[in-house]
Amino acid sequence: MHIICNKVDESTILWAYALYSRNQNFRSMSDTRTYQMPYVGCLMGAAFQCQIIQLESALKREGLCITSAEYMILRALYSCDGLQQCEIVDMVGKDKAAISRSVAAMAKKGLVIIESVSYKCIRVWLSDKAKEIRPRIMKIADERHEALLRLAPKEDIEAFVRVLTAIVDKA
Repeated sequence: MHIICNKVDESTILWAYALYSRNQNFRSMSDTRTYQMPYVGCLMGAAFQCQIIQLESALKREGLCITSAEYMILRALYSCDGLQQCEIVDMVGKDKAAISRSVAAMAKKGLVIIESVSYKCIRVWLSDKAKEIRPRIMKIADERHEALLRLAPKEDIEAFVRVLTAIVDKA
């Protein structure tokens, strides 16, 4: 049995955090067996969802009409404009179809310019509009980073980053 959440509100995340952090048992409505939640994986998922919710809130407060996926693509393009779509997939860590949909939506919003390199490859460039909102995007990035750093002592953050890096490197 797996718990899969596509759209989750903040109260669901808080509930999930409380449940997982106490390492309680979960009983499915349709199943009388008790299932022990895998603590680390579920907690990481809940933490990621919380970060996405907070990011999207910050984007809305700043008056930016972009999704968290579009934000991640913009951040990748800010580091290196003119990336091929497959390079964005590698940098952002989302599947090709999701990146393709996001890039198409961004082109409709006037945030990126798409250049066809071949029938299988497109290159994505920042538009003037995306370049204009860069300071606002980077302000949000800095604020989110600082908020995360305030959650724990520096040594704990460094250990956490080492663990996350090990997980990603082994994937």
